[in-house]
Order: sequence, then structure tokens, then C-alpha cells
Amino acid sequence: MPLRSFFLLVTALFLWAMGPIFVKLFTAYYDAWTQNAFRYACAAVLLLVFARVRGHLGYRLTRAQWGKLALVALANLIMQVIYVQIYYFIYPSVASLIGRLNIVFVTVLSFLIFKDEREVIRSPRFLFGSALALAGVVFVIAVQDPQLLSRLNVAEHDFWIGIVLSLGYAFFISVYFLAIKYAVRDIPALVSFTHVGWMTASGLTGLALAFGNVSDLWRPLSPMLGVMAVSALLCIAIAHSCYYAALRDIKAVVSVSMLQAMPVLVCLFSALVYGDRLSLLQILGGAVVIFGAWLAAMAQARVPEP
Repeated sequence: MPLRSFFLLVTALFLWAMGPIFVKLFTAYYDAWTQNAFRYACAAVLLLVFARVRGHLGYRLTRAQWGKLALVALANLIMQVIYVQIYYFIYPSVASLIGRLNIVFVTVLSFLIFKDEREVIRSPRFLFGSALALAGVVFVIAVQDPQLLSRLNVAEHDFWIGIVLSLGYAFFISVYFLAIKYAVRDIPALVSFTHVGWMTASGLTGLALAFGNVSDLWRPLSPMLGVMAVSALLCIAIAHSCYYAALRDIKAVVSVSMLQAMPVLVCLFSALVYGDRLSLLQILGGAVVIFGAWLAAMAQARVPEP
């Protein structure tokens, strides 16, 4: 793996791990639709300005490439809506571990779409890793400490809604990862995410106008708007651009395997900021999830790309 790609992936990993911490913070100030639209709109404007300065907006796209970018943006839109909703119900630690099931979804979707990767689904390493990841997720959920939920003001009903949303997020981020790798490989990274960014922001803005309380952004005007803008710069604009750039040199599944370390950072950040601590049993279950997801990723990484 080129050193540049490794650095880009590590940067994306660190910044993405900060994302749930920011999103959970904003739940106390804005509804999901409003914060989603504001953050993505900020990121889209920043990317458009940077792309303009670098001259990337002059890059000519074919009709087919525009269509591919639109599909990536649709996957990103759905994924982003689910992602933000999660943290209105539960805290980041458990959600981040459940999200590691994305490697299972990535492989199953690859099996359905790409003939060259269909042998992976029968690989003993993949089957064993997937079983471990699934078992670890079930265990993490089953041994959730009711006292911790009570201390964090998380109702049992909300906890289960958060679990379902986390599973949905794991699926749609897998669709997004595959769409990036196989739909926009012939488009420069900054050009790709600049257009995906404004398309996604447009969709989120429409949803916010329809379902959100957009007036909360200025009544009263809060310094939290600046914090949201910074989070947009770091966790959306820079993180996604780094990931797009890294995927031009390496396999999607290899990058996903590296991202299995993300829950460790998320759990650390969430514990420091919110006191969202996993029990010893949940830590063991989380280790099983990460190890199983890593095994599954390595099984697919052995298959040549289509």
C-alpha cells in the first residue's frame, strides 16, 4: 500500500471517529434534519470554493459519469439521514460497533453484483469472520448495562430504535463504499466528492425544509453554528476527500479492513466526552466484532478486483 494512501486513510479514520461525537453534541440544539442539512451545506460550499480555486470545476464529465455520481449521492443521502438519526436515540460506542457489520454487507453485495468476487462468500475465513462479527454484535447488545442507559437518560425503547438504525446505517454505508469504488474510479477524487457533496446537501436541505425546524439555526443565533461548520470541514469535507483519494490506489475492502479500528477511537472519544463506557463484557464482545470483521475483510481482500 502506498504511504500516501495509508496516510490518507488514517486521516479519514481519525476524522470520521470524531463525527459521532459532534453529531451527538448537536442533538441538544437542533433536530436531525436541520443539523444534517447545515453541516452538509457547509461542507459542500467549502468543497466548491476549494475546487474553484484549484480549477477542478472545469473538469468535464460525461453524461454517464454524472449518472454515476448521482447514484453515489443517493446512497450517501440515505446513509447520512440514518447516520445522524442514530445519535438521537443512543450514544456512539454501541452504534460504532454495530456499524462494523458493514464488511459483511460489502461482501454480500459484492457477491450479488460482481461475479469475480463470488468465491468469497464460500470462503471459510469469511464465513467464520462474519459469524464472529454477528455473534459479537448480538453479545454487545445483550449485555448492555441498564444502569448505564439510565445514567445517560436512554430509554429502553430508544435503545432498540438506535440499534435498528445502526444496522440500517451499516448496510447503506456498504452501498456507499461500493458505489465510490466502482462508479467513480475514473473521476478525480476532489471532483467526485465536490459534486456528490452538493448533490447530497441539496437533498438534505430539501428534507430539512420539509421536516425540520430550520428557524432554530437563527432563533437564537448560537456559537454552536460555528462548531457545526468546523465539524463539517473536518468530518465531511476533509475526511471524505481523503477517503476518495485513497481508494484510487487500494481496494475498497482493504480500506474497510483498516477502518475496523474506528470503534476503538469512537469508544475512547465517547467515554471522554459523554461518560459512555462499555462494560467489560461489552469490550470483549466488541473485540470479537472487530476481529471477525477484520477476518471477513481479509477474505475478500484476497480476491482480485473486477
